[in-house]
Amino acid sequence: MSSVGLHKKSFFILLFATVLFSVQLLSAQTKDSTTVKKIKLLDESQIPLLVTKIETYNFKIDRDKFLLQRGYDVRRIENALPDITKKVKGFKTRFEKNGANMNLRSLNSAVIMLAEVSDNLLSYKTVLTEYVTQLNKSNSDLKKMLDDAGLKAQVADSTLKTQLSEVLNDGKKLNISQKQVLTKLNLLSSRISVNLLQTKNLSSDMVYLSISKRINMWSQEEAPLFSSKQSQYDSSFFETVIKALERSGRILIIFLGGKISIVVLGLFIFGLLTAWMISNMRRVKKLEDKDSILNQVNFLKRSVLISSIFAFFTYIPFLFANPTMSLLHTFELLRLAALCFLIPPFLTREAKLMWYSLIIMWCFYALDDILLDSSYGERWTLFIAGILLIVICLGVLRNKTKLFIQLESSSATKALIIFTIIQVALSLLFNLTGRLSLAKIFGVSAIQCLMLGISLKVFCTMVLEAIYLQTEAYQSSRFSDFINYKELQFRLQRYLWVIAALVFFVSFVRNITLYDLLTSSTSNFFNETRSIGSYKFTFASIAIFICILWLSSVISSFISFFFGHEKAVSGGKRSGLNSMMLLIRLAIWTIGFFIAVAAAGIPIDKLSIMLGALGVGIGFGLQNIVNNLVSGVIIAFERPIQIGDQIEIGTKSGVVKEIGVRSSKIHSAEGSDIIVPNGDLLSQHLINWTMQDRSKRIEFNISVPYETDIEVARKIIGDKLAKNERVLSLPKPVIIIQDFGEYAISIRTLLWVADLSVAGEVRTEAMNDVKTVLTEAGIKLQVRPLG
Repeated sequence: MSSVGLHKKSFFILLFATVLFSVQLLSAQTKDSTTVKKIKLLDESQIPLLVTKIETYNFKIDRDKFLLQRGYDVRRIENALPDITKKVKGFKTRFEKNGANMNLRSLNSAVIMLAEVSDNLLSYKTVLTEYVTQLNKSNSDLKKMLDDAGLKAQVADSTLKTQLSEVLNDGKKLNISQKQVLTKLNLLSSRISVNLLQTKNLSSDMVYLSISKRINMWSQEEAPLFSSKQSQYDSSFFETVIKALERSGRILIIFLGGKISIVVLGLFIFGLLTAWMISNMRRVKKLEDKDSILNQVNFLKRSVLISSIFAFFTYIPFLFANPTMSLLHTFELLRLAALCFLIPPFLTREAKLMWYSLIIMWCFYALDDILLDSSYGERWTLFIAGILLIVICLGVLRNKTKLFIQLESSSATKALIIFTIIQVALSLLFNLTGRLSLAKIFGVSAIQCLMLGISLKVFCTMVLEAIYLQTEAYQSSRFSDFINYKELQFRLQRYLWVIAALVFFVSFVRNITLYDLLTSSTSNFFNETRSIGSYKFTFASIAIFICILWLSSVISSFISFFFGHEKAVSGGKRSGLNSMMLLIRLAIWTIGFFIAVAAAGIPIDKLSIMLGALGVGIGFGLQNIVNNLVSGVIIAFERPIQIGDQIEIGTKSGVVKEIGVRSSKIHSAEGSDIIVPNGDLLSQHLINWTMQDRSKRIEFNISVPYETDIEVARKIIGDKLAKNERVLSLPKPVIIIQDFGEYAISIRTLLWVADLSVAGEVRTEAMNDVKTVLTEAGIKLQVRPLG
């Protein structure tokens, strides 16, 4: 029974399979017949449309092939990724092995390096994401093309049929290639994501460890100095130094390897500044008074090239956003090497001894700053160096007026020395109590701040010397007037000291390992969104707004000074340049305002509210100010007065010295400057003596007795005036009878001079000549009867 049942079961399975196959075959035949019905032979009217479609698809396939071969080049990423993976694994291995022993400097350097790696990985991931997006879109369009029913149409033309077949085959091959490239890109992106995740995790662990060490460094880390023993330390001082130098060398190579563009930029700036200073020095040496000029220069006269190298290593650290301490120490070392060549000739014998002692101590502190492990010798050397540094600082305070030759001592010297002594004292205290991290931080900060203060002093002096050489090298240039050394020295020196103070503060914060806290706090302060009512803003937008307006004001002042008016006023010539300058300044302020509004992200509707509030203010209290501003614009366009004009307004008279936006300056004959609001220049009666030219009519009266022959007297006066070269012949002098007085006849003489500035002199000269010639002719001048 079981055998019969098995045969029946097999029979039914076979029967079911046969029926299923027949149904599928019938369905396939039905589908094929339907397809055949759909794909009909194209008529002649549809052929041109199909040809156009084939050409379009061929173009798209060729373009996508080209992009696939050239547009998705990831060889740079593929070549860089193994090195990045190796770096990340190396950081991870060292951190897992020596993380507990790393100090704050080492952790900070590692975090900076990991941030560089993370930035590179993010840039690679962004590129790959764009590639994948573009490739997916291209592949989607390709699939739509392959599914186009028009490419499966039946055509009678064999050539067209071949073209259709080629388009389909090329499209299928391209589809396969695109999928292969997509797979490659996705795999590469996954590798980058893994490295990026490891980098961020490792960086986070180091940041947390840094925070922990900052908290724990205030507690005792090691035994007090006088209780410490050599056996308590694993490595000798020499061994820790060798390891630190090797590790710092690797850090420099890795960090600078990703900053080639910044290094090139720094070298480019160095080349420009060096060429500029060498050119000015050569021009000065060709002048007759070169000795007197070069006597005012110290460092650039010593060596332009070394001075430029010193300046290069002073400003290049600020081109890097967050450099490692190893790199900063390298720049500092090279800067001090250049300074050792520049500064000794200007130091006394005692100052030279102090200087070279400071150099040796700086080298020790810089070396100590990069050590990873502590040692017995390091602690005692740190203690002795602190004592010597305090002794040197006290010596500087005692003899600060006897240290320099031909150099002025800075007013900040005393404050800098006291600040250094305080930091060294803290370093000694922390070293004695076993807080080695704090001892190193304050010791390094002390010597760094002291040497940086000296470097900034020399750098600021060097900038002033370079500008001085520029003014002397181009004495006849108008640009030289703009950077006139005597006028700008005090202002520029003030700005330089402000910048130097900011640089000093940032460097001090970096030395005490609070730079990250400073940057994050500053960023949060400026970028945090705040609100007043419904209006939201950030302090960053306000700062941008103010900075752009300030920059516009600086550019406007630059133009105002560059196209100065001193020569026009002193030369007695009219100049219409000031009116054009006024319009340019107004344009700069206007453009600056709108750029500031756009950069600050102030909405247009809020701007209209501001302008409305300004209009209300104008209506209530700013009428006169706005009136003067508008009057300034009208004066700039109409030009009723110009620089150098001799004018009278009310009881005031003088030469126009400056036409400003709100007011104008008139230089009176007494030497005072009269500030006249522009509104008064338009609303009051204004007399302009020089609007057309500078000629002026002058006159004087004389009286002669009644017995005088008037015609003879007139002829004598006219002939004498005609001989005076300072009296214009056209219009010719006029001599008329003014009046018959009680005792004499009054004769009035009218004459013209070419320049009103000499009118008084010419009038005096003419009156003296007339008196002389009439006396010689026997004609006496009379006002009252004689006797």
